[in-house]
Amino acid sequence: MNTEYCKALYKAAEASICLMEYSHGLRLYREYLLRCPEIPGAWHGLAICLEATGSKDEALKAYEKALELNLRQGDASSLLWGGWCAFKLGKYELAYELFKESAKLNPEYAYTWHSLAVASFKIGKREEGMMAMAKYRTLVKERPYERRECEGINMLMDSLESLRSMRNYNQGIIEIAEDLLMRAITKYKEKCAG
Repeated sequence: MNTEYCKALYKAAEASICLMEYSHGLRLYREYLLRCPEIPGAWHGLAICLEATGSKDEALKAYEKALELNLRQGDASSLLWGGWCAFKLGKYELAYELFKESAKLNPEYAYTWHSLAVASFKIGKREEGMMAMAKYRTLVKERPYERRECEGINMLMDSLESLRSMRNYNQGIIEIAEDLLMRAITKYKEKCAG
C-alpha cells in the first residue's frame, strides 16, 4: 500500500461528500477500502454515499463497520463520528453518550456541540440540547466554517496534485477526481471565488 496514494484518494473521497456527489464518492471510497479496510472514516463515508444513492441496507452495514472501528479508539474525533454512526443506526442513547464524551475531550470543536444538541433533542433532553446548540452557535460565530463546497474544491485540487505526481496508479481514479473537480468548479465557482 502506498500511503501517499491512500491519503490523496481519501481526500478526494471526502471532497465528494462536501460536494454532494455521492456516486463519485462510492467509487472513490471503494477504491480506498481495497487498500485500507480498517479506517473508520472511510466506512462512514461509504455509508453516507450508499445511503444517499438509495442503498439503505448496504449503508447500515457500513455504518455498523464504522461504528465498530470508531469504538476501538477513544479520541474525540472517533467518538464524534462513531456517535453519528450510532445515530444513523437508531442507537440514539449511544450516540448521545459518544457525543457527550467527545465534547469533554475537545470542547472547542463546534460540530461536536451541534451533534450533541441533535442527539439530546432526539432522546428528550431538550434543555441540554438547547445549551449544546447555544455553545455551537457561539463557537461558529467565533470561527466560521469554510463553505462545504469550497472546502471540497480545495481538497480535490490537493488530491489531484498528489495523484498526478504518482506513477502506476489507477488512471480511472484520476479521471473521476478530475470530472468531480470540473463539475464542482462549474457549479460553485461564484460561491467559492476569491
